Amino acid sequence: MEQKNTYRKGLGFWHVVFLTIGAILGPAVAYVPVTVLADGGPAGILAWPIAFILIVPIAFVYVELGTMWPRAGGVAYYPARSHGSIVGTLNGWSAFVGYSLAMPAVVAAIVQYGSYFVPAFSTSSGTLSYIGILTAIVAVAVIFLINLRSINIMGDVNNGLTILKVLIVMAVSIALLAFFHSSNFSRLGGFAPLGVSGIFLAISATIFAYAGFRQPIEYAEEVHTPEKFLPRAILVSLIFVMVFYMIESLAFLGTVNFNYLIGVIKPSSTPSTFAAKWGLLTQLSYPYASNSLYVGLGIFAILAIVGVIVASFSDGIIYYGGAARVGNTLSRYDDYFPGIFSRIDSRGIPRYSVFLVLVISIIYLVLLPSFQSVLSVFVDAVVFSYAPAAISLAVFRRKYPDVRRPFKLPAYKILSPVAFIIGGLLIYWSGFQYVLISMISVFVGLLLLAFYHRKRGISREDVKAGIWLPIYMIAVLLLSYAGSSDFGGTNLIVFPYDVVVFVFVTLAFYFIGYYSGIRYSGKGVEDA
Repeated sequence: MEQKNTYRKGLGFWHVVFLTIGAILGPAVAYVPVTVLADGGPAGILAWPIAFILIVPIAFVYVELGTMWPRAGGVAYYPARSHGSIVGTLNGWSAFVGYSLAMPAVVAAIVQYGSYFVPAFSTSSGTLSYIGILTAIVAVAVIFLINLRSINIMGDVNNGLTILKVLIVMAVSIALLAFFHSSNFSRLGGFAPLGVSGIFLAISATIFAYAGFRQPIEYAEEVHTPEKFLPRAILVSLIFVMVFYMIESLAFLGTVNFNYLIGVIKPSSTPSTFAAKWGLLTQLSYPYASNSLYVGLGIFAILAIVGVIVASFSDGIIYYGGAARVGNTLSRYDDYFPGIFSRIDSRGIPRYSVFLVLVISIIYLVLLPSFQSVLSVFVDAVVFSYAPAAISLAVFRRKYPDVRRPFKLPAYKILSPVAFIIGGLLIYWSGFQYVLISMISVFVGLLLLAFYHRKRGISREDVKAGIWLPIYMIAVLLLSYAGSSDFGGTNLIVFPYDVVVFVFVTLAFYFIGYYSGIRYSGKGVEDA
């Protein structure tokens, strides 16, 4: 079916900046700066600059692809073009699942934090009550309506909300810094009470915070001069949020008092070690509000709650649109979804795909009515979709050397495999339980191949070029199971040897995937 309508160029430089910042500063502002301390103690703060260094090569892989071939929902386009239907299905589906699950996650966070003011929103077990679920569905409906508007209106709304949440959250952090105790760096078990592995766990926690860096790429087809705006906007945004999150973590660290917090949490038994005390921080329902109350700043406790609600709502708007665009691409280019989802209305909105995300969001809200229950699948599904693009970039450099590339990843022969390895490590460090859940969720996407086969047929070329990815997924799962107990494994391979083995196995799969793509001569996507 011929597509009459197309996406509109409605996003400028500041739209791209605030899309990136807005997607990164979501519900994570409430707890990830505290989680890095729970995982690594004071040394957990190092996770922010380390994770920034790790994420930059992956980000710039997408900047090259997004400026070379700007595509809305591009994460579902590039691997399908380089490797065919199997890789395209697994990668596109994982991104679609991850982005779609961001919606029930963020609205659940909105309502759970709203229960600070309206306790009836949550049950005693921490899940949403019936009235909480209904309120969350109303929040989804509002976000749905915003995403039906033109892209420039959606961008303007996000600009305003992003500026507001930055001001609120930073005001709370600066207020807490006025009560900073530098002795907290050392007197609570030392700088690194959980060792080096604790820092690695803290790095995996930061990935949920940084995960939004890719959202502007999903809107690249709607950006004015993406070759000019995307590289600068994404780099500026990543530097900004790294500093932002470090300030947040420092503000909490400087005011933490375990005797007070244990009284707030009321654990079943008092922890006997500093490592166990740091771990208790993950049990705080409202960490920044609790610390604000401890130092006597009641108004800032309320501001901390409001800031999280605003941050989550803005995050939901961005991820909702990203999910709809990936769904559109899975139909428009790849034929993995029914043709109706390929349609774009007269305002440049993938209307039917927007409706699809609404249905998925409501279903998951009813089935998994809490933020934490959705989070694990969301994070690893999104992170899994990071890695294959690095191989696609290297394949395109070899097969399409004359295509215009406004931005080129420097030293791609080194940084492409590095980006692929990092993408794998981020999954591995999240822990075996999360790896298992995400792999099952991603493998479900192979069912889409049945629909694709009826329309276009799966060729031998598709199988030869794509079989490496499901085998790689199984290898990641096995290594995670056998790996260090620090990352949820059985300790058959102890730390740090498990990480070394994982790096070498992942590097081998990078070259297998690269040469598979070089040899691929199948149909690919429609405009290949």
